[in-house]
Amino acid sequence: MTSHVGSRWTPGAMLAALSLSLLAVLSAQPDGFDPEVVAMTFHKVSGSSMDTLGMASRSQAAMRASGFDRPEVIKTEQARLDAQLASMNPAQEFTITIDDRVTQYDHTSGQFSIELFTPGYFIPFQAFGREYRVVFANAASARAIPMAKEQAREFDAQLNSFGRQVSNEVHFKVIGKGDPVGGVQGDLVIRAEITSDRVLDKGGQVLFSPRVLATSAMPKFAGFDASKADVAGLRIGVSKKDMETTLTRLFGKVTPGYMSGANFKGFAGAIEVNSMGCASGMGRKTKPVPGAVCVTAYFDSSDVIRMVRIQRLFPPNFDSTVFTNALVQKYGPASGTGRGGIGWGPGVPGAVFNNPSISVDALSASASADRDISDLGGNRMQNVIVSLQLVDAAWAAKAAQ
Repeated sequence: MTSHVGSRWTPGAMLAALSLSLLAVLSAQPDGFDPEVVAMTFHKVSGSSMDTLGMASRSQAAMRASGFDRPEVIKTEQARLDAQLASMNPAQEFTITIDDRVTQYDHTSGQFSIELFTPGYFIPFQAFGREYRVVFANAASARAIPMAKEQAREFDAQLNSFGRQVSNEVHFKVIGKGDPVGGVQGDLVIRAEITSDRVLDKGGQVLFSPRVLATSAMPKFAGFDASKADVAGLRIGVSKKDMETTLTRLFGKVTPGYMSGANFKGFAGAIEVNSMGCASGMGRKTKPVPGAVCVTAYFDSSDVIRMVRIQRLFPPNFDSTVFTNALVQKYGPASGTGRGGIGWGPGVPGAVFNNPSISVDALSASASADRDISDLGGNRMQNVIVSLQLVDAAWAAKAAQ
């Protein structure tokens, strides 16, 4: 069975181009890792529905049966699967060994890191014809390999002698659903807790065994507060005049912004810098280049900034994993995920965006390819547009009423 340790957070259509290459080989131990048992335990623990009827219909027994016998075979197979699901032990511990990697030594923090336990990484496996992804709620406690510089020099040379590739033997149990830091998305994301871990060289010798904290003992995140956050140094709740002064100093000429709809509840207008300068488009004489920055700030009737959106254009080699890790380090665990990115904070009513049927996060981060129709059919990799949007959630809740 093969799989990879990868990052969920890649910019939309560029997922295939930017996703991590195959990094880890799962070696399922006889009694330690049964993909179907892990999957069923996940469904039992999390309460996520499991389509046993569909699974029974696609089973080998059903496919071998004649048309006459098939309905009865499916019924029997579904009953067997339902019974197996009910018999799962939520406290069962699993063991899996994967090919992993130890990072370079961080001289500032005095430690190496185990790559699997970095935010945004996961272990995928196949069960019942679907891909499940395992993430670890207490990964932060197992990530670091702290070491004094003198000892680290020798350890680093040892790692380099075999390409820094190691075997990571992870013992874990299933505790729920979803990535607690928001870096991995999907309906079949298994939240697990590491019970113990060993990092081995290719000869099976133990290189390091982290002291793992239970999830309940991990530091608690106080929560995201939009009023105290900033995006690239820009904050909500300041006056339009102050924002205009800041934007002029940082980015250049500020112009009145375009309000794409007159019914945005609470917003009176916008100011912007280079708002259309981060994306390619038909008729443009020059294409935007990496490093371009575009900002739009929306204000209310009291000339107070209530929303800021900033975009920056990155080259095709944009590293989504590094970006995700930086966001999580700055803002804490994400509270939501979507097709294009991740979000933090309470939901903001869609009425303030002239769309009552939606709700967005107070802070959202997304990335997308800068598609240029003139390049269709070519082999040029597109640049990446990264967007951060911060909304005054408390104000929006009142404005939407």
